[in-house]
Amino acid sequence: MVRKVVTAPMRLIERVRGHGSAGAGVAEPGRWLLVGLGNPGSRFQGTRHNAGFDVLDILARTEGISWTDAARHRAKVGVGKIAGVPVLLAKPQTYMNLSGESVRSLCRWYKIPNSNLLVVYDDLDTAVGAIKLKGKGGHGGHNGIRNIIDEVCGDKVFARVKFGIGRPKPGVEVYDHVLTKFGDDEATELESKGTWDKACDAVRGVLVNGLDKAMSAVNTEHKVPKPQKEPKQPKVPSKEPKESKVPSKEPKESKVPSKESPAAAANEGDAPAVTVDANVRDGANKVEMDSTPL
Repeated sequence: MVRKVVTAPMRLIERVRGHGSAGAGVAEPGRWLLVGLGNPGSRFQGTRHNAGFDVLDILARTEGISWTDAARHRAKVGVGKIAGVPVLLAKPQTYMNLSGESVRSLCRWYKIPNSNLLVVYDDLDTAVGAIKLKGKGGHGGHNGIRNIIDEVCGDKVFARVKFGIGRPKPGVEVYDHVLTKFGDDEATELESKGTWDKACDAVRGVLVNGLDKAMSAVNTEHKVPKPQKEPKQPKVPSKEPKESKVPSKEPKESKVPSKESPAAAANEGDAPAVTVDANVRDGANKVEMDSTPL
């Protein structure tokens, strides 16, 4: 009897805290935990670093899901269904660098596997107005994602929606960049491109079509085309063609031995000397031979 008196008020306290209304400790088949990252307090409202909070606020409003405090998990939570899929929305109130502690508590309490965890957060390496879906990988310098990896997903495998906030301008520190609001031009660009709604649609795409199909659709739409390379010009030789280095050989003179004339042969021995005089006149050869005694 005493036991009933003690436990009944505790259940009431849990319900007031937001646990009972969210199905505390009950593993609902197919339930997804959708987490938006940010920092609590009015000081950080509307800053780039709170893009995850803002996306989940829009998603909750359009899907008719209300927020309640869950002190045990240090988070604001909302329970409902999106496209027929049971979901638990959560905004950790631990400040960004301890987000993983809140996510770990929620996963354990509601018995949600890492395969059904999706986190929405701001990303420096994604351009303003762009959305990216990712299924695994490192933290990329984001302290909230870093802590979730440390506390929940050591294998770094869980779904993520990256909301582009772009890199800071030269001379601006990253800390100042993420903790300030979007500029007027950036805010106009986000509205004109419908980026906030597209981020919500990316979440819905994962729930309805699965991560792989959703990634293909979202990442293709927001893919930045690579600049086309100019066709390569044919190479023009800068140097004049080299002359052939093969040495030209002059034709060698014929070494055919010349035969001695009959007169020269006659000078040998006791034969009389013979003188030959050749005169060419009018195309005819006239040879006069004069024999002179020795």
